[in-house]
Amino acid sequence: MNRRTWMKSLPAMAMLAGQRTKAAPEPLVLPAPQTEGGRPLMQALRDRKTTREIAPDPLPAQVLSNLLWAGFGVNRREGPMGRPGRTAPSAMNLQEIEIYVALPQGVFRYEAVPHRLVPVLPEDIRPKVGRRPAAAQAPVSLIYVTDWSKFAKVQQPDLRNSFTSADVGFIAQNVYLYCASEGLASWFHTPDREALSKLLGLGEQQQALYVHSVGYPAKK
Repeated sequence: MNRRTWMKSLPAMAMLAGQRTKAAPEPLVLPAPQTEGGRPLMQALRDRKTTREIAPDPLPAQVLSNLLWAGFGVNRREGPMGRPGRTAPSAMNLQEIEIYVALPQGVFRYEAVPHRLVPVLPEDIRPKVGRRPAAAQAPVSLIYVTDWSKFAKVQQPDLRNSFTSADVGFIAQNVYLYCASEGLASWFHTPDREALSKLLGLGEQQQALYVHSVGYPAKK
């Protein structure tokens, strides 16, 4: 399927965003996140765990919206350094981590402002995002990508690596806690970074670091 055909097929994907799409490659606006409800924090911490057995059933649009917002959405208009505040911290508020979303319909990049999905690839790459076959079955895989160019003022490579690793960890824990709150399966894993970065068509200053596969727990 080429990009033109993919974009014409996106009316089905529009169900995810609650809107109709045109043939042009327009971003898909997600439903507004639900920021109330869910289990209390202590219960979510108690239930947080890794589950690799994930059912292929798709996540509702609202659940995907909430998941992305919980991971690294905007929770206040003004944060440090003049940038919007996010649900996860980042070094110097550089916000160098981007979340790419691998779905059966293709790959999308999450834009926290204005909370939407931007089409990237007209291909189901889920079988290629992990080192284990189980990754192919999850309906959603979040790919955490770093933009090294945002660390231009940080001269020490080891410090840059430490910062971005910590920032990914903050986002991943948010995702884990949201999944625990909603009874979802959650699995954080390491891909073939070079191959996945190439598949996504990332720039020289970008790198795919980790994958977080999410869905409903598989029935035993």
